[in-house]
Amino acid sequence: MSHYSFEVDRSDLGKTRTVDLPSPEALEMGEGEAILSVDHFALTANNITYGVAGDMIGYWQFFPAQGDWGRIPVWGIGTVLEGGNSGLNTGDRFYGYFPMSSYLVVKPGHVSERGFTDDAAHRQALPPVYNQYALMTADNGYDPAYDDQQMVYRPLFTTTFVLDDYLFDNDCFGASTVILSSASSKTSFGLAFLLHKNRKVKVTGLTSTANMDFVESLGIYDEVVSYGDINSLDAGEKVAFVDMAGDRGVLERLHHHFTDNILCSCGVGITHWESRDGQEPATLPGAKPTLFFAPTQIQKRNQDWGPEKFQQQLAHAWDGFLAVVDGWVTINKPAGPEAVKSTYETVLAGARPDQTYVVSL
Repeated sequence: MSHYSFEVDRSDLGKTRTVDLPSPEALEMGEGEAILSVDHFALTANNITYGVAGDMIGYWQFFPAQGDWGRIPVWGIGTVLEGGNSGLNTGDRFYGYFPMSSYLVVKPGHVSERGFTDDAAHRQALPPVYNQYALMTADNGYDPAYDDQQMVYRPLFTTTFVLDDYLFDNDCFGASTVILSSASSKTSFGLAFLLHKNRKVKVTGLTSTANMDFVESLGIYDEVVSYGDINSLDAGEKVAFVDMAGDRGVLERLHHHFTDNILCSCGVGITHWESRDGQEPATLPGAKPTLFFAPTQIQKRNQDWGPEKFQQQLAHAWDGFLAVVDGWVTINKPAGPEAVKSTYETVLAGARPDQTYVVSL
């Protein structure tokens, strides 16, 4: 069986290559290291955001590649092939952050019945939330029946949960309407689901004409508007804008339409990663656009509530989301190196919102 890693050109995400790797048995393991096979992973627009923001936020540093190439991180499930003296047991399954590669060498620290942290030297300065691997057992809250949903939605849903909490924590910045761009994206409809369920605010979704029917069918947006009809929105409303698209043209038009009635402008994703032209955000009228970084709010709530309460609140919200999401989106399961490449190209080009992918290596 061949072992490989899928890589992209950091300056041109459309250029890819597959690199052969030595077999895990041929590796000389360091003190305290372990090897995990990468069994399955989700591939979504979220991963494209990691590539676009790779240098800005440091995503390329998690799994370094040679030269100008990079390994885009994915959320997936791995199995311990060799635990060495790391404290991990061969055959244990872990959920966490992986490269699109056949395996990953880690240096486990803080090993417990809940999981471990990768203490590899090159990951020390990176956000801790991305270095944690959860043991996939029933006692740890994992049901194998939802493995696919875990990989596709859990990191995105965690972001939406924290976004919902961030808006609540700030009383929606005084806004009566929350506008979400890229309304068909998983992060947006996860947030819309929570806002619709928990908050007394109007939720408006912005989407492309092609995705209007899908977004309206979800039943969680009070209003769905195409990007071309932004000027039809009531400019007198006090709004908070949560930008999943990262399209500067849309950002510019919204800010000039609502001017001082934009009380919060929060950038989260870059689903429209190719649309980066437009007025410099800092010069726009209304609230100045800022970048939302979920780990900051997570750390705040861990201090406010304690980690156990945070996880309880997240788990409760997650259960509610799982009860409905399979009725909205189909999970496809391609396998093999060619499937990695073709699925990546599909997602990069913009996959249908009612289809998503869990890839097996």
